[in-house]
Amino acid sequence: MSSRNAIRTTPSKQPADGHPRLAIVGRGPAGMATAIALLRRLRRPFHLWMIDAADFPQSFGNGPAGQALMSERAGQLSALADRPLDFVDWLKSGLGGGRGAVLALRGFENVYVPRSVFRDYLTARFGEAFAARRDTTVQTVSAAVTAVRTASGGRLCLTLDDGEEMAFDQVFLATGHGRQGGESASWQAAERLLWSRERKADAPLLLAGDGPRMAAILLHLRASGHAGPIRILSDGGRIPEPHAATLLDPLTPAMSAATGLAETLRHLRADGARTVEAGGSWQAMIDGLNCQWPALWRALPPEARKRYWRHLRTVHRIHSERIAPELHGRLLRDLRHPATELVDARILGVAADGVFVRRRGSQETDVMPGRLIDCREDVAQPADGLLGEPGTAMQVEDDGRLTGWGAAAPGLHVLGRAAGCLRPDTRLFADTVRQIYRAATGLDAARTDLSARTLA
Repeated sequence: MSSRNAIRTTPSKQPADGHPRLAIVGRGPAGMATAIALLRRLRRPFHLWMIDAADFPQSFGNGPAGQALMSERAGQLSALADRPLDFVDWLKSGLGGGRGAVLALRGFENVYVPRSVFRDYLTARFGEAFAARRDTTVQTVSAAVTAVRTASGGRLCLTLDDGEEMAFDQVFLATGHGRQGGESASWQAAERLLWSRERKADAPLLLAGDGPRMAAILLHLRASGHAGPIRILSDGGRIPEPHAATLLDPLTPAMSAATGLAETLRHLRADGARTVEAGGSWQAMIDGLNCQWPALWRALPPEARKRYWRHLRTVHRIHSERIAPELHGRLLRDLRHPATELVDARILGVAADGVFVRRRGSQETDVMPGRLIDCREDVAQPADGLLGEPGTAMQVEDDGRLTGWGAAAPGLHVLGRAAGCLRPDTRLFADTVRQIYRAATGLDAARTDLSARTLA
């Protein structure tokens, strides 16, 4: 067992002992969970590289982004697929040292913790999984990956931002929001605004987005003393929904892709209405839909999938990604303040002193003055654009394998939010963990073929 930080100038040096060479692109929550799953599930020896543009992702560190609360409650954040309340147990043991009085406490599954606390949990579980392996090496590389291509022998070659290349037997793209223009950039822009000497109190701030990140950055700006006007540019005039007060078990809706997407969703709405009338929860219905979504998605014809991307994806996301009730209450209170305005508008481009927008119901393009902080969740291409433009026949399977036009890309797995617009159902951490463990289990089942490729 060994671990070291790979020096940037020599990333191509790799051991020649015949063990598989695996790479994880991204060291945020999805990347750490992938490493944990591989260490726990892949029984044969292997060498692992964890690659990220930063020493530690800024949206997952100790700064303002790390102090922000997770958008999912503790009961949904286990990194171990076989122990769904593992994060809750870790929190209890940290408070009480494992003593029974704390372990018996109820309600921990409903708490919302800062991201830095969740990072500490993932780091602890990674350390435990790594310490249990005597046959594995882990190295970290601080670099941005700019391209993926197939190399000789069926391996995958990653190109780094300085032109260096590294070849691997398996690559797991788990970049999440680490892409350029993603979450880190949003938080950095907010911090630059707060500390800028040129900031004007009457200059409007444009906050684009309708998800948890928009809410977190808005509340951070207000808590840090920004009292000037803020316009929230939300395509559809939406804000994040709150979680229910307590963790709910998913309800299984009656649905079938064989009847078509539109009819299936009509049935879902009808089931949801009856459930609410009977005292149930619409959120539990959406969670039940998400549990069934992989099978439903596989059965949908191409035209139905296109309709989903055009008309339904944003609605599905806004119902699936929620924020803590306390944060939702603070958001509503701020929206009642005259300095905060919710604008139903679509951003068409960036102007010199603002943005080009089109308001709902209007065909005119207006220039809205102000300084933009882009918090939109779905503006980037999947996996930092590494995969190019997605075709209508390209998709990500349940275990993360990328398939295009009926053929799989050998050794390439796209996990969680890195799948971007290629897969709609891995928005939540629990969904990503299930996908990761399917990938790790499938890789272990195919270890004979993997050995043959490695020794070729």
